[in-house]
Amino acid sequence: MLRKTLPLAAVAVCLAGCAKGYPPVESVASDSDAYTLMGQAAQAEAAAPYRIGPDDTVSINTFFEPELSVESVKVDRSGQIGVPGIGSMTVEGLTTEELASQIEESYRGRLLERPQVSVSIVDSADRKVVVTGQVNSSGVFEIRNSTTLLEAIAMARGENEIAKMDEVVIFRTIQGQRMAARFDVNAIRSGAMEDPRILGNDVVVVGLSEAKEIWRDIRQLVPIIAVFRPLYN
Repeated sequence: MLRKTLPLAAVAVCLAGCAKGYPPVESVASDSDAYTLMGQAAQAEAAAPYRIGPDDTVSINTFFEPELSVESVKVDRSGQIGVPGIGSMTVEGLTTEELASQIEESYRGRLLERPQVSVSIVDSADRKVVVTGQVNSSGVFEIRNSTTLLEAIAMARGENEIAKMDEVVIFRTIQGQRMAARFDVNAIRSGAMEDPRILGNDVVVVGLSEAKEIWRDIRQLVPIIAVFRPLYN
C-alpha cells in the first residue's frame, strides 16, 4: 500500500535500529492497529517509573549541605556519575528515589548523621524525538510527556510541499523490538482521528507524495522551457 515511500524510509531507519541490536521492522501497522500498537506502549510507559540512563543529566540536593549538592551532572556512557563525598556511582537503571536512597545510605554515619537527599532529572536523553522525511527542518527535538504527533511535526516546521500526510510513520522500540505504525495526519487534523502521543526515542518519518514531487519538478522546469519559446508568432 505504501509502495516505494515507506520501504525506503523503513530501511533507512531500521539500519540505525539494527546498529543498536534491534531487528528490522517487518510490517507497518495502520488504521486501528496503529493506535492499538502505539497506545499500549504509551500506557506502559506512563505506568512505569522513569529510570536513569546514559546521557541523562541529574541534580543532587543534599539538604543543608551545599558542598554535597550538585546542580547538574551528566551520566556517562558507562552509566556512572560522580557524587560529592562518594566518588563514582553506577546510576543507570535506578529511579531518582532509588538513587537518593543509595546516596543517603552512603552518607549516613560517615559524613552525615541524618542525611536527606533528593534527586531530579534535569535533562533526559530519552525525552527526544527524531522527525525526518518530507518536513521543512529535520532534526532531533526535546519533547514533553504530553507531546503529540502533530506537535512533533510542528517542531520540524511542518511538512514540505511534496509530503504525503496520510503516510506518516512512527517508529518505536517496544519490548526491545523495533515497531512501526502509519497514521493519516489529514484525518487527525480534521478531527476524524485522535492525535497519538509521541514517546522518547520515537522516530517520525513523513512520507513522500510522488504525484506532488512530479508537479513540483514540472513547475521548476517551466522557467527553463520559457527561455526556449519561439521568438515569432
